[in-house]
Amino acid sequence: MELLPNNHRPPTNPISGIGSSALALKRSRVVVSQSKRGCVTCKTRRVKCDEQKPLCRRCVQAGRLCGGYKYNHENKASAPLRPALKVGVAADSHTERLSCLAAHVLCLDNNGHPLQEDGVWGRIFLQLSNQVECVKAAATAFGAAYESSLNNAIEKRPCSAWHYYGLALTRLQSDINNGTAGPESLALASMVLACAEILSQQERNAFAHFLGAVQILTTYQDGQGASRSSAGILSTIKDELTKFDVLISSYAISQTPAFMYMESQWQGAAAGDDVFRDPELAINAAMLCLHRSYQFMESAAKLRYTYPSWKAHDPIMCKGQSDVVTQCRSVLDGLAALATTLQSQYSSATSTLREAETLAEIYALRTQLTSTIIYLMCVDSPFQTGYDEHHDRFQGIVSDAAASARLRRRAQTSAFKRFSTRPGVVSSLFIVSMKCRDPALRALATTLLNEQGREGPTDGHIMAAIGARVAAIETSACKASSGGSLAPGDVLEEQRVHGYGVSPPRLNGEGRRVVDVEFSRPKIPLVQGWGHVGYACLDNWIFWSEAIDF
Repeated sequence: MELLPNNHRPPTNPISGIGSSALALKRSRVVVSQSKRGCVTCKTRRVKCDEQKPLCRRCVQAGRLCGGYKYNHENKASAPLRPALKVGVAADSHTERLSCLAAHVLCLDNNGHPLQEDGVWGRIFLQLSNQVECVKAAATAFGAAYESSLNNAIEKRPCSAWHYYGLALTRLQSDINNGTAGPESLALASMVLACAEILSQQERNAFAHFLGAVQILTTYQDGQGASRSSAGILSTIKDELTKFDVLISSYAISQTPAFMYMESQWQGAAAGDDVFRDPELAINAAMLCLHRSYQFMESAAKLRYTYPSWKAHDPIMCKGQSDVVTQCRSVLDGLAALATTLQSQYSSATSTLREAETLAEIYALRTQLTSTIIYLMCVDSPFQTGYDEHHDRFQGIVSDAAASARLRRRAQTSAFKRFSTRPGVVSSLFIVSMKCRDPALRALATTLLNEQGREGPTDGHIMAAIGARVAAIETSACKASSGGSLAPGDVLEEQRVHGYGVSPPRLNGEGRRVVDVEFSRPKIPLVQGWGHVGYACLDNWIFWSEAIDF
């Protein structure tokens, strides 16, 4: 059990002479009665627990990570791990209510048990948000942002949400400047504020908080401002940051910053049979594979408009491309075998809702890996027609996404919509709706996309509206030139949309929710201008903006 840093322990007064030896001997003979209902940490240390809920006050005051409570010798965290104030119950403090709301949304299941007991969104978050002011303030800001999102606030957050967000920023900056909080608390507070910005669909601000957490951990790694006792917690937070990077990158694939090379404690996990016998290890292996793939794509994208294909010019990049594709395929195959095993367990009478959620996440990761393979295999060429070679993979994305969505619909609904830092199916389905030019499969992906809700920074309804608009732009141009019905691959290179950019939602003059989307394509089509036009220059591109309602 890792220790949390404690800078406020009372000093001990030494007692000299024989009296001190006698006192020590006398104390060593004192037998402290243990509570049968005490927390795990106090039982392990063989000391009396004060049984405070949701966290043992003795552990909190000593700076230890409270292990929670277990009854009837079950391997489940009991109800006392729930926040002391339940949402819906009248609370004396608005701050406490919002903080508890954040706990339910970020880390608790329908029964008030931690979704990931020993992860960041488990006992670490529950304890630090009760123990450290900057984490508490960030949790309150997230709760206010979540409540605002339920009210469909678009143009700006309500005054209360802005108020708590500002307080959290001020508190975090103060703790950074004064050194009054440990690096694990500062990094976690930054992550929670990033989640609050994602709820408001302000991805740039979220990314700034994410980089702030990275900088805090980098400072710690350079040997400043951390105790050995918090090393395990910092390592867990570091792992979560790597997964957070995957979530942000999957929204605008290959946009991971080049300097973000945070390696995790599970980086050495080989994608072998042993890894894929354990669901959590398999998920970690998949997340790390995605993390490394996005890093490669970020470096490869710089060469995208240098050559018609850089395969003939850069053997080092070709080797890197081959390596990451091979790794993605290996992890994808391992997840397929694990999904088959878990599917049989889920069909049995003894299956649990947790198993169904795990299987849904594995199918979602398969969609991410498949879409990543498509991008990796097309990253060496700027031509959009290269995506037509991956029709079977596009079909696999749609199939796995449908399986993941179906499993999540069967699971018990919660009073709160969960917020997860792990990627889902929305971004993968959006890639199908953007890059697959088979009309039937493209339409199916857009329909599935429209049935999804929010996943981190991505909104299924917004992505579906953008994908439908791109399909309409391309097919209308194609029909105008061909005059007949479309078949797969009939969209010509010069008629294809290359990229897009999207702003946060707003309300138009009629009170409808809209997003401003900027589309782009080469001013002179690649097939006509290559060798004469420098497509690395923005002047040779056409950009146009449209307001799309959803």
